[in-house]
Formats: sequence, C-alpha cells, structure tokens
Amino acid sequence: MSKFDGVLIFLLGIPVTLMAWITLSEEEGYYMSDALNEGFPMGIAFIGLIGAMGLTLLMTGLFIIHHYRNN
Repeated sequence: MSKFDGVLIFLLGIPVTLMAWITLSEEEGYYMSDALNEGFPMGIAFIGLIGAMGLTLLMTGLFIIHHYRNN
C-alpha cells in the first residue's frame, strides 16, 4: 500500500457516502416507501449499511494517508 492507494480509497468513499445521504433524504423514494419499510425498516437499514461502508472507506483512506504521510 502507498499514500496513493489511501487517496484512491478515500475518494471512492466520498460518492458512496453521498449516495447514501442523498437516498436517505428522499422521502418519496423507493427505499423510504411504506411498502419496503412495513414492519422492519429494511430500506432504511440497507441504506444505513451502505452509508457505513462509505464512512469505513473514508476512514480507512485517511488512516492509510496518515500512516504513509512522510513517505
């Protein structure tokens, strides 16, 4: 791994996190609909999982950049 890999991982996490954030903000969207969230809110949980993956990519990228900051 190099600092460049950390930058790429960080940049990959940005659109994933933004996609989840924008999807959660659409109150009339498919993942927020009553049909999908009947009983257990599966749509909200799925988008939350995708958002958590995006945040994990962001934090992993920052960690790699920080780890190789002097190279």
